[in-house]
Amino acid sequence: MSDLDVWMAQVVTAFDLDARAVEEITGPMLDRVRDVAHDVVRPGAPMSAFLVGLAAGAATGQGATTQELVDGIQERLAVLDRLIAQWQPPATQA
Repeated sequence: MSDLDVWMAQVVTAFDLDARAVEEITGPMLDRVRDVAHDVVRPGAPMSAFLVGLAAGAATGQGATTQELVDGIQERLAVLDRLIAQWQPPATQA
């Protein structure tokens, strides 16, 4: 078991989250965090992950099923994909 697996298990337990949902979303979320860090702006990576979770949680609400939560996160990851693809850094002043 990797350090990430151990850490995630502890956080999932502490926050009383559905481990199946977290397991299903971890890979796609890490992929998007990497894309934001490399293709947009590094500090935006953790904040983007936070905002995806915040938006999905707000949309699905407490008591959502595992599948509803996973679907909600996947929908927000698709939005994030579009934003990454469309990203144009602001023009710098000379």
